[in-house]
Amino acid sequence: MKKINFYEHEIGKNFRDVNKSISSLFLTSGPITRKVEKLVSKRFNKKYCYLTNSWTNGVISLFLSLNLKKEDEVIIPANTFVACANVVEMVGCKLVIADIDKDTKLLSIPDTLKKITKKTKLIMPVHIYGNIFNVSELKRKIRKNIMILEDCAHCFSGKYENRIIGNNSDFSVFSFYATKNITCGEGGAIILNDKNYYDKIKSISNNGMTKPAMKRFENNKYSHWDVTNKGFKANMSDINASLLEKQIRIYNKQTQKRKKIYKYFYNKISNIKSISMPKTNFNVIRDYHLFPIGVNGKFRDKLISYLNKNNIQVTVNYRSITELTYYKKKYKFKCNEGEKWGRQTLSLPFHLKISKKNIDYICSKLKIFFSN
Repeated sequence: MKKINFYEHEIGKNFRDVNKSISSLFLTSGPITRKVEKLVSKRFNKKYCYLTNSWTNGVISLFLSLNLKKEDEVIIPANTFVACANVVEMVGCKLVIADIDKDTKLLSIPDTLKKITKKTKLIMPVHIYGNIFNVSELKRKIRKNIMILEDCAHCFSGKYENRIIGNNSDFSVFSFYATKNITCGEGGAIILNDKNYYDKIKSISNNGMTKPAMKRFENNKYSHWDVTNKGFKANMSDINASLLEKQIRIYNKQTQKRKKIYKYFYNKISNIKSISMPKTNFNVIRDYHLFPIGVNGKFRDKLISYLNKNNIQVTVNYRSITELTYYKKKYKFKCNEGEKWGRQTLSLPFHLKISKKNIDYICSKLKIFFSN
């Protein structure tokens, strides 16, 4: 069997859009970026969208716009990509790690409520694997002055309590990294309704400047700019943005294809008793990004090695942040469910190019492994 890749992108042949961007005067945040921003804000019924060069830099820009202080606390789930913790560290406020739900592997609302203090400024639930966290439920149970940032790096569609993602939070941030369902190699997007924060994020993401390059040369006239915030480079280029429009427009159709693949895979895997899978959260319509499974932690790494030898590429999404060396030394949070899942989980190949033959092969190898 030919190697089954863990992921394969679906950019397709968007060379016409790329050629259009590189033949334009503005290679950086220009007309194509603005067009995609309007497309995203309309999709999620938000007033504003700002494209960034990564999820990470987008969230750092957002945090800087909030003027977070050293004593301010940000709560994140134990099992998520380390960038969620890193951005809190980068802006210098206090990280708080909450456990995950035993069944869904999403942020545990009960544990989050226990960890809220007077200093809690923001909570960052993650729609991990495309399984949608119920933001409405969290919002009903916390103080009104605590902000919510939805980490939408693993989804670009989905609903909770019939509300589209991003509808009940202050901010939502998407990722267009190489392995995501929509990708431009590196990139991100922030959606929000607050013009004050939007203006600050735009400025901070462009070295604190009041005008990007395109605005400084409008109508064939040079216009002076100022610096009103400290900042750095986090804006997206038009070259990257040119890869996004087509993918966004066909995303709903692609999601239905992913759903069919996911269901076929799920039904095949569910017959193997030694494997567990996260349950879809109650009262949501989910997206489909990764295909994680859980196995006995004693055998997880042996299974990874076995699958690799059989040309099946897998990875781990994710170990608990409480067990990563830097965070283990600095913080003393104990997240039992997150740590357990982090030792058990691995993600199987899952993308639009994977075939039923590939899935059948993967499942056959899993059955052989566990029968031995």
